[in-house]
Amino acid sequence: MRSNRWVLAAACMGAILSALASMSPGAAAQRSGIAPSPPQQTPPTTTAPTLHVTSRETVVDVTVTDAKGNPVHGLKQSDFTVKEDGKPQPIRSFEEFVSEDVREPVKLPPNIYTNQQPPPASSAVNVLWLDFTNSAPGVSLSCCERDPTAGPKSLARATGRQRQSKQDAMKYLQNMPTGTRVAVLGSSNKGHLRVLQGVTSDQALLSAAVDTMEFDTDAMAFNMETWCSQQERRNRMTLESLSQIAADLAVIKGRKNLLWFTTGIPSITDPSARPPCLSDYSAKLKSAYATLAASQVTVFPIWVRGVPADGDPFGENHAAEELSMESVAEDTGGTAFYNNNDLETGIAKAVETGSDFYTLTYVPPGTEYDGRHHTIHLDVGQPGLHLTYRNEYYAEDPTKMAPTVGLTLTTTPPDVHAADMKAAMSRNMPTSTALLFYVDIEPSTSPAKPTDPPVMGTLDPSFKSKPLTRYAFTYSISAGQLAFTSGPNATHNGSVELDLAAYDADAKLVTGLSQTVTMSLNDTTVANKQPLNFSQLLDLPPGQLFVRVGVLDHTSNKVGTLEIPLKVEKGSPAQKPDAAKGTSGKTNQP
Repeated sequence: MRSNRWVLAAACMGAILSALASMSPGAAAQRSGIAPSPPQQTPPTTTAPTLHVTSRETVVDVTVTDAKGNPVHGLKQSDFTVKEDGKPQPIRSFEEFVSEDVREPVKLPPNIYTNQQPPPASSAVNVLWLDFTNSAPGVSLSCCERDPTAGPKSLARATGRQRQSKQDAMKYLQNMPTGTRVAVLGSSNKGHLRVLQGVTSDQALLSAAVDTMEFDTDAMAFNMETWCSQQERRNRMTLESLSQIAADLAVIKGRKNLLWFTTGIPSITDPSARPPCLSDYSAKLKSAYATLAASQVTVFPIWVRGVPADGDPFGENHAAEELSMESVAEDTGGTAFYNNNDLETGIAKAVETGSDFYTLTYVPPGTEYDGRHHTIHLDVGQPGLHLTYRNEYYAEDPTKMAPTVGLTLTTTPPDVHAADMKAAMSRNMPTSTALLFYVDIEPSTSPAKPTDPPVMGTLDPSFKSKPLTRYAFTYSISAGQLAFTSGPNATHNGSVELDLAAYDADAKLVTGLSQTVTMSLNDTTVANKQPLNFSQLLDLPPGQLFVRVGVLDHTSNKVGTLEIPLKVEKGSPAQKPDAAKGTSGKTNQP
């Protein structure tokens, strides 16, 4: 280990602890969706029953921009008027949310990482949805029966736009403002909807997650019957995905911006663009919109086709696709981005647009969830300003229409019960920062000891024939962060658990390791908050892995976790994996 790097790590740790002491708890929690407000009660008496009155509250996020598209700040509640179905409504609450420039974190030496997180740049959470379901190949006999090259052309176009979507998303993520909170979803006709990366500000982690999204080359249709069956399945998957995303994002308070990489869904949004062989999706679309509104999700469709090329055989659908994207954006309060080959700029603009906004609430005159359609109109009474918000909703009860939550987009680190780190070490769980640490991750240069097990870690048996590379994980934790019990002769006794879990691109656990270290420290080490160093060895197979690193202080039950993208190159194995088994790694010395 290079001592100069750990001197820097110890210095950085002190700076982080000082910064944490002065940090505010963050933005206040916000209400989301159309939800019942808390019951208001009359004072109870001995002769009259308690009266419960429940009202239905509507939440509206609105972005206000000037003629140049710049956000307008400083508006007051008195500047806004709101009407529902043409009738003025009193504003119940009002708050402005403004994005902030976050200072770049201290640059660490190579291979050293920390779970210290930058403060969020905005109260909004951004979700990138790589929807390859509807950008997969799809041609039909009716449009291309006379062109024998239609199939290969469609496949090339599909993989091309999917590749471009990934590349532009990665470009944005690698250069996004510090503190921008992002999650990444992917959907395809093979794997349906899944989380590629949970909410984080880690640019490298997000970019690596996008890179793992596989292309969708779903079979092409060359007759109308097959095309209709294929399109029906894709449309239903799209609507189910929208509802599922809304349901999972409901646990995250405040505004969520859904950046949807899509080719448009005209056969869902526009009955006139729907072939007779497809179903009427109006009821399911209405339910999806209602769930998105209840979860305070704003949709920003980003057209993945770019600027249509001359002679495009599929050009007749472009206008309908653009209109469908505008329809989705308008009904959810977002903006559609299309006719631009620079998707990176569209992503940046969508995130920027969704970062500066006002949130207001009002109680509509109707108190029942009757499913009726209602219009919303906002005005600020100042010329030259443009307002973007959802201008309608359906009075649906969100508790009855939300599907079962099946994703893992929560931004709250899981609790550690009975010193069980299993949940905290799961793939895509948020970073835990109650216990801060540094970790150096490098291929081990130390020779294997005769007492070492055949494989370091609980390697999945399916990888036993793969060449393994042994990695060294070296931690640095300030003694001042740990809790101790008093021992004899002015000693301080403590115990920490060190955990590693490596996942592949499909979130499958590849290997892991858990070790407990007991300590007996003197007064000087604890009083001076000196850094404590611990080491672990883990054998990893080649490929793109996502390694979670965790530390648990058994005395205080505080937890620190970190997830790191690690691409293990094929090379000489650290040791021949004669058996796919590991060790619990119980040790007694730091």
